[in-house]
Amino acid sequence: MDASTIKIIISKYVLLILCILMPYKIYGENKLLNVSIVPLSSVLISTKNSAPANIISTNHSTLSAEITGRVNSINTEAGSFVRKGEKLASLDCRSYLLAKKQAEAALKVAETQFNLAKKQLVRNQRLIKNGTIPRELFERTEATQQTSLADIELKKASIENTELTIERCTIKAPFSGQITQKIVQQGQLVLPGTALFQLMEDAALEVKANIPVTSINEVKGAKLIEFVSGEERIKTSIRSIIQNVDVTSRTQEVRLSLPDSTHLAAGLSGRIEWSNGNLQIPTEYIQRKGQNLGIMIAEDIVDGTGKAKFIALKNAIEGQPANIDLPQQTAIINKNQFRVSDGQLISIQ
Repeated sequence: MDASTIKIIISKYVLLILCILMPYKIYGENKLLNVSIVPLSSVLISTKNSAPANIISTNHSTLSAEITGRVNSINTEAGSFVRKGEKLASLDCRSYLLAKKQAEAALKVAETQFNLAKKQLVRNQRLIKNGTIPRELFERTEATQQTSLADIELKKASIENTELTIERCTIKAPFSGQITQKIVQQGQLVLPGTALFQLMEDAALEVKANIPVTSINEVKGAKLIEFVSGEERIKTSIRSIIQNVDVTSRTQEVRLSLPDSTHLAAGLSGRIEWSNGNLQIPTEYIQRKGQNLGIMIAEDIVDGTGKAKFIALKNAIEGQPANIDLPQQTAIINKNQFRVSDGQLISIQ
């Protein structure tokens, strides 16, 4: 090995040693690690927690036939918006119209029989006073008149029933909303209970979210809860918490109200985010020392030198921001914080 090669090797070793010692400053017999610091107040953040959620309609009904009949006409299609009471479809109602005519004719017969029975009763009242007819005949006439009167009421009820059936020949929207599905076809014979349409009330929307059991109290105390989907961010408020825990996911269902002016569509997926206003320290300042998670701070700072100290954070979770209970002016080490040791002397740049 010649002299030039030896010089190159020695130069490399010297350069390596300088690189290792560069962050340090000799202070008496101790090596001071160069660090930088920032006040705690400048790094705290307001964190938000979230959970999956989606928009649902509180009214999404299946409209079904209530009578037997053939579909004559359909006045709406899937996607159409309808108002309460608007005609959606009509059934063939001829047989029910005939039934009404029959009921009306039967009512006239009953009224005629009642009038006859009433006249007979009046006549027999005079005869019974004169003793011309026996008491039994008078009572039979009286019973006939009462029966005729009851028959009239029966025929009137039959007419009302046929009128109600005729009303059901027309399928109307029970509330305003959007037709999400048209199930029936024109000319189809339907029976009571046959599904015809799916109608969703577009004005009755709310948020459904599944919140971990451990976060329920946190959500209850949140100062701000928002539904977030893409660029949309809408304030919500808790309407109800379902008092049933899903044993598989360990979550509870929470229903949240939306503003009346919302334009979101039912079925839209997103998340709810909530914040209780507490400030936390970001994950980039948190490190593990042994069994504890915490941060490195600088204390006893004099003339640009000080001592590093590890502060453990209670209830900190790895990979998540953590609550911290320290004065706002606490000096947080933000450079070489992962190289410095607890109690080590430091030089503050």
